[in-house]
Amino acid sequence: MAISDNKPIHLSPAPSIHWGTNLRPTLFERKILLFLGDILVIALACGGAVWLWNFTRPEPLTLDLNFVEYNYHWVFTLMGVWLALSWLLDLYHFKLTTQHTQIFFRLAGVMTIILLAYLLVFFVKAYDIALPRLPLFYALMLSFVGTNLWRWGYSQIVGQEAFRQRLLIIGAGWAGQTLASAIQTEAQAHFHLLGFVDNDPDKQKSYVANLPVIGQTPDILQLAHGHQADAIIYALPNQLRAETFQLLLDCQAAGLSIIQMPTLYETLTGRVPVEHVRNDWLLPIEVTGGRPALTYHIFNRLVDWSFIVVAGLFFLLFGPMIALLIKLDSPGPIFYSQIRSGKGGNPFKLIKFRSMRTDAEASGAKWATQNDNRVTRVGRFLRDSRLDELPQILNVLRGEIHLIGPRPERPEFVSKLEEEIPFYRARLVVKPGLTGWAQVKYRYGSTVEDALVKLQYDLYYIKNRSILLDLSILAKTVGVIVTFKGT
Repeated sequence: MAISDNKPIHLSPAPSIHWGTNLRPTLFERKILLFLGDILVIALACGGAVWLWNFTRPEPLTLDLNFVEYNYHWVFTLMGVWLALSWLLDLYHFKLTTQHTQIFFRLAGVMTIILLAYLLVFFVKAYDIALPRLPLFYALMLSFVGTNLWRWGYSQIVGQEAFRQRLLIIGAGWAGQTLASAIQTEAQAHFHLLGFVDNDPDKQKSYVANLPVIGQTPDILQLAHGHQADAIIYALPNQLRAETFQLLLDCQAAGLSIIQMPTLYETLTGRVPVEHVRNDWLLPIEVTGGRPALTYHIFNRLVDWSFIVVAGLFFLLFGPMIALLIKLDSPGPIFYSQIRSGKGGNPFKLIKFRSMRTDAEASGAKWATQNDNRVTRVGRFLRDSRLDELPQILNVLRGEIHLIGPRPERPEFVSKLEEEIPFYRARLVVKPGLTGWAQVKYRYGSTVEDALVKLQYDLYYIKNRSILLDLSILAKTVGVIVTFKGT
């Protein structure tokens, strides 16, 4: 938090009434509650499955301590895999809280993946200690039904007005409106937006983004008290004035949470609001983005080399067939190369299977679109399955790209986008990748507006890249390939 002048800051005596202290859980506490509820449901489902299986046996077993000691690892295995798959399928995302149909199908996906994995591992290998099929089937069904019921009950409880966090937003400009829109889209069940606080006299007692402007910044403490606010979000485009900083300290002393607009926006959307961050925000990205932790660097290289080995074998097996189909479908070369901007803007030649006609860019470079008529019939399949990216094994091998990172853009597009989008060059501080956060989170992009949204995802990745985030991207990429939703 920056202060715009050098006036001394004095902490005011804390108000005698801490109205900000309440029983409304924060977003983190809500996620933990959901996670713990899943653990309890799965544990009960496993216990119920064992009882049901034993109850239906001709000769019931003795369910004593020895039985538990011999089989408890199955419970922890099932629980761990179920929770990991739930996380990979975004079942702990705030937006899914009230989307019961989405929850149903994603939980069905979790159950199906575990069942298929069981069949693959234990029937093929035929382990002597394999868990019998019936108790596993009972456990999966009970976990599926139980977690659906638990999540429905969870949404009914946390969605009640008494449990929704009450927020005031300081600043009714574009930053405040952008955040309000994100809250209403991504986490409406978790927050109650009380309105804006803004010093513009023309906005007083009016509505902005369907929310009332209820007062001015000097009255923030009284406004928060009168509206029983839990947290204050400051969405101001400039550095904080000393007086505003003092008021925020007083609110914090009263038990209110103080949240920066970019922080909450990133948490809700997985994107960085590049239009609403200060210029000095770029420096931490350049510092941390340029030197990842040693463990992350080792993980990154292991992933790259694993991809080279696996994709290389796949290329040797199916590459000739793909090449033949490309030649039969349309005249021209099998491979297609483009100059792309790598780390620091250094150009390199990206290699792909050709998916377009040879005259696709006869009139100059163009963005590819969702239903681009320049794409051939075989090219459409290659793009949807992402098989057109397979030759980029060579780019990974040469160290020009990682498997995971922001997708490299063409230099001619980079020059244009740098002029129109703030911080666009920030995506060049790290090595690009074959797949990335923007690719698994956003649709096919063919406009400057799409490039802006993808940049927000890319900068979020650069700022927050970690082993867990990379694993999530890998899992989602597999989902994109299997469902033929490649971009």
